[in-house]
Amino acid sequence: MTDGEQPTKANLDRSAKALLAFLARNLQERLFNYPFGYSYPKNSCESVSLILTYLLEKKYRLGNVRIIRGTNRRHEHHLWVMVGDLIYDLTAHQFPGREPVVGALADEFLLDEYPDWSVETKRDFVDRDEVIALYRAGVIPF
Repeated sequence: MTDGEQPTKANLDRSAKALLAFLARNLQERLFNYPFGYSYPKNSCESVSLILTYLLEKKYRLGNVRIIRGTNRRHEHHLWVMVGDLIYDLTAHQFPGREPVVGALADEFLLDEYPDWSVETKRDFVDRDEVIALYRAGVIPF
């Protein structure tokens, strides 16, 4: 783990994939209890987006990480992360026929299914200090 590592797309994607693997493993191992972690990837988009955001900001010292809250026509919400123009949706596979989105420039599903976007600014759903402590301890690989 090296904080301040170069934020290249390849590095960001590698880190996101490491987190994806951890989240799947965490279902069995229960190393980190976060809101809706027991049902990952279902209903955990807010938690996972926060975890990813905290880790991106910490490891890569990024200031351009945004959590996007999309709303569909039925007033249902889904959240994902944008780093500059890159989309990271580590819970996309909760939807039939979808795979996690790692470093995409666009995603038709998100654009079509969730046409109303806003930046989510609330950050109290997952404890940032706990995420960073687990990352520093090597529990959460990134």
